[in-house]
Amino acid sequence: MKNTLLILAASSLLTVSCKNETKKTETTPNVVETSQETYQVSAKGSEVSWTGYKFTEKKGVKGKFKTINVTKAPKAKTQIEAFNGVEFNIPVSSVFSNNAIRDGKLKELFFGMMDDTEFLSGSFTTSGEEIILNLKMNGTTKEIPLTYKISDRHIKLNGKLNMLDFGAVKAYESIHKACEQLHTGSDGVSKTWEEVGIEAIVFLSK
Repeated sequence: MKNTLLILAASSLLTVSCKNETKKTETTPNVVETSQETYQVSAKGSEVSWTGYKFTEKKGVKGKFKTINVTKAPKAKTQIEAFNGVEFNIPVSSVFSNNAIRDGKLKELFFGMMDDTEFLSGSFTTSGEEIILNLKMNGTTKEIPLTYKISDRHIKLNGKLNMLDFGAVKAYESIHKACEQLHTGSDGVSKTWEEVGIEAIVFLSK
């Protein structure tokens, strides 16, 4: 009888021990570490260019700005989100079209005829998959919707603006008059288009 009780007791202890061991194993989770890439707009590796137009047939004249200052650039989890809240300014003195005479006219007779002549400035906002440029020129800020193409950490942005939307009538008339002969086409018409194309290739750092 005593032997029977000892065997039952030993069996019970063994069962409890096994249950406790199983429970401990089940409550120990497997920890898997994951890494999350981030994206941040960087002036380094980015460039901003523009295209003005002349002649009735709308021939493009291209140039760029040699200096870009990014003053605020939040980090984000996606390339598009990285633009939300970005702030920047561009010194107009850095305009470059590979023609010193043209550059001088743009600085003095175009940008020089505007209010707040030292910088172009602005910010970006996003809405879903849309990127909006909020550009300030001549003391006026306008929203410019952009198209884009993503290539890993580079995004190519394209848009267009109308100079007169920024109240830049004086600047437009000034540069048209200064370039009147140069903007006269084979049809004898002098034409300076109010539309300007803008393009940026933006680098996103980690």
